[in-house]
Amino acid sequence: MLYFDFLNPHVIYLFFLFLSVFTVYAIFTYIDFITKHKKKIYLVASILLIWTQLARYLGVLFKDGFDPLEHLPFYMCRISAVVLLAYTLTKSKYLKSFLFYWGALGIAGILYPNGPIENVANLSETFYVDHFLLTMIPFFLVVYEGYRPSKRDLVIITGVMAVILYSFIPINNYFGSDYFYLLDQSIFGVLFPGASSYVFATVHYLVAGMFFFLYYIMFRNTNFSTKKVQLWE
Repeated sequence: MLYFDFLNPHVIYLFFLFLSVFTVYAIFTYIDFITKHKKKIYLVASILLIWTQLARYLGVLFKDGFDPLEHLPFYMCRISAVVLLAYTLTKSKYLKSFLFYWGALGIAGILYPNGPIENVANLSETFYVDHFLLTMIPFFLVVYEGYRPSKRDLVIITGVMAVILYSFIPINNYFGSDYFYLLDQSIFGVLFPGASSYVFATVHYLVAGMFFFLYYIMFRNTNFSTKKVQLWE
């Protein structure tokens, strides 16, 4: 639910879709302008990410109380948002490969927001801000930080996802939690109701792996040393 609930949630959803498309276009088009203001962009991104963390967890704490079986950040995009915040503050090169691949899940979260389209009404500003920034970071890393994806990173990051998903199945079963939506299963649960968590985890990381591989193919030979953008060689 939007904190500013006078705004129509479906209008906000469409706005962020268009904003995401335009911003990706701008990243590849207005290179000189963005390069000049890169530090300010990182500052704004870090402020927004700090706000989303505070708004999300303080809101839960004061409204319903913090439930460790539900409100810990054990979800793909929430973990990614925390890592992205760490990157905006530290610029650590060790976080780039994680953000390039897991950040790519941001657009998936906007296109398929955890279940049927009716769930759009339940999305908050923190969701949109996190997913918008996650959607942008892979392109930003390639164009402005010189990141080049490698097969090694692709295999490692996809493997880490698989290990996390499979590890949380018994954890969820034991504690009665639903971290990483292994029971709810998001859009997969709508299309294939009643599937086991192991089936969902397998499909999840395989589809994510193919998505990651697509990003790898697109950007492995990129060259942004000139104003003319070259995506493939």
